[in-house]
Amino acid sequence: MKFRLTSTSYILLVAVFFAAIQNLALWKHLSELFSESAANDGIFIATIPLFIIAALNIIFNLLLWPWLQRPLVAILIFISSLVTYAMYSYGVYFDYGMIVNVFETNPAEAGSYFSIVGMVWIIVIAIIPIFILCRINVVYRSALKELIARGVSIFVSLLVIVVIAAGYYKDYASLVRNHSEIKALINPTNYISATFRYAKYQLIEAKMPFTDIGLDAKDSHLSDKHNVVVMVVGEASRSMNYSLNGYDRDTNPELAKRNVISFLNVKSCGTATAVSLPCMFSVMTKANYDAIAARHQDTAVDILQRAGIDVSWKDNDSGCKGVCDRVKHIVINADVDPKLCHDGTCYDEVLLKNLQAQIDDAKQDTFIVLHIIGSHGPTYNDRYPAKFKVFKPTCNTSNLQECSRQQVTNTYDNTILYTDHILSSVIDMLKSDDHNANTAMIYMADHGESLGEDGIYLHGLPYSIAPKEQTTVPLILWLSPAYQQSQHLNRQCLQREAAAGGYSQDNLFHSLLGMMDVKTKVYDAKLDIFAQCRQ
Repeated sequence: MKFRLTSTSYILLVAVFFAAIQNLALWKHLSELFSESAANDGIFIATIPLFIIAALNIIFNLLLWPWLQRPLVAILIFISSLVTYAMYSYGVYFDYGMIVNVFETNPAEAGSYFSIVGMVWIIVIAIIPIFILCRINVVYRSALKELIARGVSIFVSLLVIVVIAAGYYKDYASLVRNHSEIKALINPTNYISATFRYAKYQLIEAKMPFTDIGLDAKDSHLSDKHNVVVMVVGEASRSMNYSLNGYDRDTNPELAKRNVISFLNVKSCGTATAVSLPCMFSVMTKANYDAIAARHQDTAVDILQRAGIDVSWKDNDSGCKGVCDRVKHIVINADVDPKLCHDGTCYDEVLLKNLQAQIDDAKQDTFIVLHIIGSHGPTYNDRYPAKFKVFKPTCNTSNLQECSRQQVTNTYDNTILYTDHILSSVIDMLKSDDHNANTAMIYMADHGESLGEDGIYLHGLPYSIAPKEQTTVPLILWLSPAYQQSQHLNRQCLQREAAAGGYSQDNLFHSLLGMMDVKTKVYDAKLDIFAQCRQ
């Protein structure tokens, strides 16, 4: 049996469904905000659902026309359900940065978010509603009457919005001004507007010329030994879970024995790889960073290569986001080693294969980047071999809400323990070549990670509201005695700087040029971590 509804009634029903079900994350967030204040106006709060329904009714009246209505409703409900699940379960926000992540992720990474609970969500809030809405027989009027009916529906919705705004404009303005993240929770306008913005930028980018910078770059290294520096780029690694930085668990047992220098309170440029990775290798600082300009401009690795340094990049994560496009780079294939790879991803030890030979065979100044998968969630349990399952019990599902906070933390800490092993292995390889070269390692993560604090998981929140767990990253140095001597570095000075902290990813670009003895006009000694400690 099919129900019969006029097109305007059907559209209103869809608007109510989206407001009530597909905006569960919005209502959850608003309830938390309002519960923090006792001075809330009950009538104002009650107008918010009406405002959302009226706004959605206007949008759907403009979008849903005969022939397109059923498939478009089905598509919107299905995509919106995925977005609702992500926002409600992990506390993420679908702003422009998150849409960039969606378009630039890989299948293995995307697949890690699926779980049985996620499938149940999709069945309940997507498949069943789509089936029910398809059983409704939508009655359309003649073209003129249809336009008039929709015009009336839109007018009534506008009237509702105007009346609400007349009485509570200041309340709405204050709410949105003080909590701008709300706009990134309104489904489906959040991801639709962000997707259009992403598409517009992509079209603009296609016509943008590439800008070369550091054309005067020269390698000024004069030592009888060449420099060999390995940079390890971490993934979703939060500084506060490193025992080197005061964490009460021994998550860095190997690095603690290798005389490293760990910097405190280092800030990321963004809260997601797609933002932070290009930003940290860009000459631009967070304050003036422009993602489009960065993708059409030389990075630190480009300038190092231009100076005559042998540069290479090996990637075991989701790609270098354009940073390594113009240098030698390898993206690890999940079929490369059945012992180290499984379910479309590899343990980070795969990056160590042939690394010793690459270090030993270096005949000139060499810069090697290893981009690890590190602590990428939500499947933290897939990021380390069984022997690194030290902290127990662990969370063995991508649906982190099913696990206790302690289980999530245990599993995440095991990823840090494994990263500790990877970094220590790199140091040992560099140590073994210290008689031939000035060797050093620098480790910096792209962004941090939330582990359930305030109900937030993973990363990707707008930077303005992101917690310190997502914006504070580790920065660890290992410098061989030969390298310190060649660079005239005062180790005690570096240790004082590390303890004082306060650096950020803004410092990386200039610090890398300084580490590799590259002279160029774009180098700024004020942003070089090592500059004031050179004697």
